Order: sequence, then structure tokens, then C-alpha cells
Amino acid sequence: MKTFQIIILLLISFNLFGVFDDYEPSPRARAMGGTFYSTSDDANGIFYNPAGLSLAGSNLIVGYTKPFGNDFQVLNTVAFTMDLPKNFGTIGLGLLSMDVDYLNVNLMSEKIYAVAHSFTLLKDVHSAIYFGYVANFYHLSISSFGDQTAFGLNLGAIAILHQRTRLGFSVSNLNNPKIGEDNNNSLPRKIGMGISYLPYEGVTTSLELKKTLSDRTKSETEIHAGTEIEVFKSLILRFGVRNKPSSYSMGAKFELFNVYIDYAYNTHVLDATHHFGVGYKF
Repeated sequence: MKTFQIIILLLISFNLFGVFDDYEPSPRARAMGGTFYSTSDDANGIFYNPAGLSLAGSNLIVGYTKPFGNDFQVLNTVAFTMDLPKNFGTIGLGLLSMDVDYLNVNLMSEKIYAVAHSFTLLKDVHSAIYFGYVANFYHLSISSFGDQTAFGLNLGAIAILHQRTRLGFSVSNLNNPKIGEDNNNSLPRKIGMGISYLPYEGVTTSLELKKTLSDRTKSETEIHAGTEIEVFKSLILRFGVRNKPSSYSMGAKFELFNVYIDYAYNTHVLDATHHFGVGYKF
């Protein structure tokens, strides 16, 4: 047990095991190849592009997955959004929890507590511009080695052009937060941008680019593409592809009486990931 804990700590120290990494907390985004920065129009947008919360309305989403099918690793998420009165925008609350357990002992726990706000900068009959920001409180706990905390700031914007085209941009950890002993480990900063186009009613196509900025390692630009098709009101199908590593994904949404269930399947060189979500629209 102690050896396993030391291995985790060493991997983190040498930047070989990322903490607060890109875990893709939304099953909808995962099913669409990771594309969500140009949409983000549900509560999980708090983890992608906070500007999209202005399009989310009031809803609650709970998510669960074991990344790559790992029995020792569990990702849980909760996201909530609510429209404010008198055009004050939309607020969002989010919790992301990644836990590593071994022999019923919690070896490592990563938690992100997020508070977001989005509002409309400009809007007319055909177009609109939305802006949002997120304050993230990071808490890292490693068994027998103590706790560490950090604070991060995310910003995002979405522009809707002639109702069918959306341009999205988001940057995470803009303030370059650091964590660990002597604050010598920078949390990953990410830039996501892309375009979504609605060629027909009920059909959304997305193409996005994502890059991780690090003080120690150089990452290549990721390419993500996905589509969402409304078969009928209670059933939506989703498909996606990506590189770095190359994989494909698919999923579906089932909705009845404002309650909906999301499912996503994503291949990976390690193993496939099954991702589940349950949501409610107020």
C-alpha cells in the first residue's frame, strides 16, 4: 500500500502523472469526440466554456464514469445552472471528483469546486455574443502525504452568427495556478476553440481544436469533431472522432418529462470508457 502511494507521488513530482487533467466530465461531449467548447449549452458547460451557460437555462446534471475501465479510478460530477432575474445572466455551480482507490482505501482524491457566471454582451434578431467566467477551487489529497489547494480562473466566449453558426473560445487556469510542495507543479492550462454549425433543424456538427500549455512539456494540438442528431424529441444520437490519440466515440440521450439520461462510449489505446449522466431541466 505504502509503495503504491509513493509511486503516485513520484509520478506527480516528475510530471508523468497529471493531476486535474482533462477528464472530459460531460458524457455528451465525450460522445461527440470531445467537442463542446463552441456549444456548452447545458450545466456541464461550467467545465468547458462558461459562456454557454447563458444558453443552458436552469438544469442539473450528475455524471459517473470509470476512465478507461479502470476499477481503481472513479470520476463523479455534479453541475447546476440557474437563470438570474432581470437579465443578470446565469450562474453555475459544479463539483468534479476524481478518486483513486486501492483495497478499499482512498489513495488520492482530486476535487474541483467551481462557481461560474455568464451573461449576454450583445444580442439582436440574428446574432449574439455571450461571455462567462469560472472560479475553480482545487483540492488535492494524497493518503499519508497531506492536502494541497490552488485557485484557478477560466474565461470563455461564444458568438452566434445568423442563428446557425457558433464560434467558441475558452481558456482554463488563466492565472497559471500551482500546487504541491513549494508550489512547484503548475496545473494544466488549456485553450479550446472551435465552430459548430446547424445545417438542419435538430442537427449539430462541431469541429474544435484544443491545446494544453505546460511549463515543462510541449503538447501537440488536438483535433476533435462530432455531430449530434435529433431522431425525435425524446432520442438524440451522437458520434465523434479525435486524434491524440486517435479514437472514435458514440452515445445517445433519452429524455422524458424533462428528465434525461446520457450515455457515451469512447475507445482508447488503454481501454474503452463508458460514461453515464442523468439530468433534469427545471
